Amino acid sequence: MLKKILLFLGLVLIFFASCRKEDAIVTASTELRFSTDTVYLDTVFETIGSSTYELKVYNDSKESISIPRIRLADPASPYRLNINGTATNQLDNVEILPEDSIYIFVEVNAGEVQNQPDIVVEDQILFELKGLSQSVELVTLAKQAIFHFPNRFIVIGSGPGAVVIPYSVINCNESWDASLPHVVYGYAVVDSGCTLTMDPGLDVHFHNNSGLWVFNEGQLIVAPGSQPGQGDSVTFSSDRLEPFYEDVPGQWGGALGGLYIGQGGKANINNLVLKNAVNGLRTDSAVYSDQLIIRNSYILNSSRTAFYAGYSSVDAQNLVIANQGLYGFYAFGGNYEFRHCTFANFWNQSTRQEACVQLTNFLEYQDETGAIRRVVRDLGNAYFGNCVIDGNNEQELTLAQDEAALFNFSFNDVMLKLDNDPEDRGFSINDPGFNSVYVNLVSDFVNRQENIYQLDSLSQLIDQGNTNDGFVVPTDILGEIRNFNGLPDLGAFERQY
Repeated sequence: MLKKILLFLGLVLIFFASCRKEDAIVTASTELRFSTDTVYLDTVFETIGSSTYELKVYNDSKESISIPRIRLADPASPYRLNINGTATNQLDNVEILPEDSIYIFVEVNAGEVQNQPDIVVEDQILFELKGLSQSVELVTLAKQAIFHFPNRFIVIGSGPGAVVIPYSVINCNESWDASLPHVVYGYAVVDSGCTLTMDPGLDVHFHNNSGLWVFNEGQLIVAPGSQPGQGDSVTFSSDRLEPFYEDVPGQWGGALGGLYIGQGGKANINNLVLKNAVNGLRTDSAVYSDQLIIRNSYILNSSRTAFYAGYSSVDAQNLVIANQGLYGFYAFGGNYEFRHCTFANFWNQSTRQEACVQLTNFLEYQDETGAIRRVVRDLGNAYFGNCVIDGNNEQELTLAQDEAALFNFSFNDVMLKLDNDPEDRGFSINDPGFNSVYVNLVSDFVNRQENIYQLDSLSQLIDQGNTNDGFVVPTDILGEIRNFNGLPDLGAFERQY
């Protein structure tokens, strides 16, 4: 008898438990709550997919609910969904537990944008409920662009260390105007005997491991005739347009660097902002004395070296090199003139041992047998006039010399960040190459965290320059007249009162 009673009670419990479970899952007739009523996806280039964005859907009731259908309004939508872990643009009978939530992840690939520079791409996520329907808006801006995709490759080196460089060749003697941005995959190559001209105001975006290569006897001309401070800079940056990536180092620039001016190549650059590369600018094996002329330009946020010059010829004025994981400027042999330039490295994203500026006339490497080899190249001249070399290391200038080659340098009216102990500097500022240098002045930049290297009112760099270099560079990087009532300021910026 007892067994029958227990069996009966067990069946009753099972019955009521099953009823509670069945009754608790109801088709939703109350409103869902969303983390936002509109998902704004950041601007993307046509045909290029976006980052992933999330929408959270809440069930605030004390009962589980079943949503009969979640879907995109447009069956041909460029948007893509992942609904509660399932990659699909439509999912039926989606359950949300009491006082719980689910995630919907959203991406977009806008396709081609025809006959206009940009277009708003819209859609809706529909939640079809019992007796009502709710929706969340999806909005993004798709920009039209000119794309350069690699169609060939070159292998540099051999064996396990070989590097494959995918590239495409730009049409000879081409001009890129500012009407549309250009997006580069792999390396875009300026070929031998050809010239690429970039008009003021142009934006060039590079994909990961991509860059621009000026080949032997090729020439690059950037922003000819443009005036500093007039908003017509040419910008080299990554193809990630989300605000989060605005100042993130290391997003582009392959094995050859971001902008590579190779042996026999030439460049005349004005008003360039090159930012967020791995290695920003690289010049190599100069054939001409005017291999690189650069004016009124910035190289910012390089995760490794901002400017590597291997036996090069460079003439730079009003150049700002700032915020890099290794070197700001590294010279291996060559000939250089820097006037009114700011070298500032206050990198804080990792430990940095390297100086902001290093000059050397030798390079060591390990050959295939494991032996250490040394190559020497003459440092014919490295001139720095009215410049600033500053940073958050104890010392921001390194000189490394091999007596077998020339090692000529000259610092004229330059502020140097050096070790407080002269015995630990590795050189003496009494050397003839140092002429009226200032050690460890307070630069007092306006906001170095935001890469603003103008001089604040208490800067000790004000009126410390010489007039000779000031007359060579009579306006600063913003086009302001240098102060000749007194003396010009050090660096690329003239303090305005």
